[in-house]
Amino acid sequence: MFQRDFFKITCLYSLGIIVTFYMCWVLLEAVVPEAKLDLLQTLTTAFGVNLPNDMPLTMNTEARRLSVVFIIAMLSLALVVMNVFFGAVVTARFIRPRVQLVTSERGVLSTVWNPDMPYVLIRMANFYAADLVDVVLNIVLMVEETRIVNGQQEQFRSYLPIPEFSPQRVLVLEQRMPWSIAVPADAHLGNSLSKDYHFTPGKPITQSFSKGKTIVTAKRTLQILMQGTDARSYSHFVIHRKIPVDSQDGDRYTLHLHRGAFKSLPLQIAGPQELEQYA
Repeated sequence: MFQRDFFKITCLYSLGIIVTFYMCWVLLEAVVPEAKLDLLQTLTTAFGVNLPNDMPLTMNTEARRLSVVFIIAMLSLALVVMNVFFGAVVTARFIRPRVQLVTSERGVLSTVWNPDMPYVLIRMANFYAADLVDVVLNIVLMVEETRIVNGQQEQFRSYLPIPEFSPQRVLVLEQRMPWSIAVPADAHLGNSLSKDYHFTPGKPITQSFSKGKTIVTAKRTLQILMQGTDARSYSHFVIHRKIPVDSQDGDRYTLHLHRGAFKSLPLQIAGPQELEQYA
């Protein structure tokens, strides 16, 4: 895969240089036909055109002089742009890996792990072409609220760190091996603004993250940040995922999690669609 993509980009880059030279030669031949420019001679001069000393050419207008200078300048500029573009593509495609660390689109509200403690379960798997090492996870609960302030609706947002979840660190995330992230679904969270926010998905949201405030609507989302190292290129990666939890609109409560459990999976799965199998 690496060699095929690399040679494909290199061939396109070379073709771009040849087309640019040819177009400039055609334009110069149209502007100064008296020079009788030879294509091979033009190509060998790379960034300029060496006009013969004995050619029957008279530059009697400033416009023709400027045209020649402009065409040669455009040739140089096009080559510089292609060099920058080629370097950027190689860096983005081969030096900075496109890691495919995927999570399920939905979470599951389940008591499978512990009948006395509900958990929000999220599936995760590595579909990249190499193993991922030293993968560290950070999870926060994002709460968005609408309140009435001075007779008008205003929106507020807060991030509440979740200290207890599993796993917080994976030494080696092998290819196509499914993992489950477990977040406690009955926890007291806090930050500098809120000291005791009770997170209990599956029940109506009645508490604001600001003490004493009354909410009109609320929406909660789990924000997951995953970072680690690609074992093939030793490049660092950072991936962000969002899992909707629930929402409250007046008296109407909506749970966006699936109640139940995930279906059992083998140690190696075929594709990301298998992460979405629920029981």
